[in-house]
Amino acid sequence: MIGDAAALESYKRYTAGDDSALGEIIRAYADGMTFFTTTLVKNPDDAEEIVSDAFVEIALKKKAFRGESALKTYLYAICRHKAIDLIRKRAHLGQFVSLDDGQTADIETLEGRVLKSERDARIHAAMGELCEEYRVALYLVYFEGMSHEEVARAMKKSRKQTENTVFRARRALRALLEKEGVTCENL
Repeated sequence: MIGDAAALESYKRYTAGDDSALGEIIRAYADGMTFFTTTLVKNPDDAEEIVSDAFVEIALKKKAFRGESALKTYLYAICRHKAIDLIRKRAHLGQFVSLDDGQTADIETLEGRVLKSERDARIHAAMGELCEEYRVALYLVYFEGMSHEEVARAMKKSRKQTENTVFRARRALRALLEKEGVTCENL
């Protein structure tokens, strides 16, 4: 993954006419953006489409990014907005469909899901700042639901080493999230 300064440089090259620089940005951020967007829309196919749309938007509106935030933040915000639009559209369509069943869409549940997804996305983004060993251990435990023993096998470590790694990784992740003002009681 390229850093913020390198991404900004790639973006500047792209706006100056170097189309290959957009490819660098896509390679650097597409996977993370897809994971992030999937946490919002709960559908990998929709997430991939949203991410593609975000890069198309960047391509069509070359000068839209003004550098007031990190390029990564800007890209993730585009995905978030597009995901929320899709969720709202689905909720709206769901109301019409559910009237036949005598049910109505629960907007409070929708907002709760969006807020939880935003929190999950912040956690995922913070995980990206951890060293690879910590990131892998936490991903396997929290996103793949593996036991410490399964993680130990996957990482070719002893169970005790894995428990220590997960403990230190959680502590490091909690510290990163607290800096951003995200509370994590169950981490």
